[in-house]
Amino acid sequence: MTKHIAMKTPPIVSRQDWEAAREQMLVKEKATLRAKDALAAERRRMPWMEVDKAYLFEGPNGRASLLDL
Repeated sequence: MTKHIAMKTPPIVSRQDWEAAREQMLVKEKATLRAKDALAAERRRMPWMEVDKAYLFEGPNGRASLLDL
């Protein structure tokens, strides 16, 4: 005998209720995007660290240092 598990789905609502819920979601999405953009801008302003190790890379033209790249 197969056991059926009912899937929980969101309620069915009127167009007006759906549009109100959509507007609330858009407000949250825009806030999230603004926060993500602010975090990315903050990351770009982070200080840099001096590279004091001599890195060597193998490329199509042989070895190259980080400065050469």
